[in-house]
Amino acid sequence: MAQIGNCCNDSLVGVNDALCFTIDIADTDGTPLVLWNDATTFVINGTIMVENNGTIGVSPTAALTVNGTPIAGFIVGPGEAKSVTLNDINSIGIIGTGGTPAGSTASVKVSFSLNYKF
Repeated sequence: MAQIGNCCNDSLVGVNDALCFTIDIADTDGTPLVLWNDATTFVINGTIMVENNGTIGVSPTAALTVNGTPIAGFIVGPGEAKSVTLNDINSIGIIGTGGTPAGSTASVKVSFSLNYKF
């Protein structure tokens, strides 16, 4: 927890923020849907979890991007969930791929914790 009001000394305090939300995603034609951007100078580490609650055989997959780059092997199919812990996170995004028929969507829950020193 941050030490609110104790900003007059040089000691660093660890801050842990957590976010969780659900998005409906379709095929994004390879373009990431940006979910979060770091607008600070802090080095932010954290754990990201993606849960695809779409219909198996119908809904698109959800692939994670961090800092504008797809995370190798992090493709979450309908009915699946994955998580990863990373260092130096500057942006988080999701790429939707596929879906039958075209235009099908998936309800995707994204949650992440962000850790930094302030």
